[in-house]
Amino acid sequence: MHGPIYVIIFGMIFFGIGGGLTYQQYAFTQQAAQAQGEVTGYTMGNCDEDGCSYKPVVSFETQDGKSISYTSAYSSSPPAYDVGETVTVFYLLENPGNAIIDGEGKVFRIIFMSVGGVIILFGLIFFTANIRHSFLTEE
Repeated sequence: MHGPIYVIIFGMIFFGIGGGLTYQQYAFTQQAAQAQGEVTGYTMGNCDEDGCSYKPVVSFETQDGKSISYTSAYSSSPPAYDVGETVTVFYLLENPGNAIIDGEGKVFRIIFMSVGGVIILFGLIFFTANIRHSFLTEE
């Protein structure tokens, strides 16, 4: 009987992580300045037997004309952006090195929320089946 509840809680944790990351990025973009940046290269992310992932390095200019080079926290294989590609960057005025590329990490967040949602759905189905089974066996 308790098994489905643990499944639902597990799903809620996954969904909560995705939702929390989405909210965190939304809140950051609401207080950040926006600039157009250019992908100037990559740094190597994680490497394993399947190959390496790459983090984009983006150069942009702040509102006061200061040139900033930002390395994304997210890596991908193949690289998510081409060298020379223009991207939108959100950065904090008081700390321009604290920046994010518009939309980065979106797939990661969607996967967490989707997996969490599916797990919650299965947990609810199992919970409903257990409740129905317990009512049928009492009669």
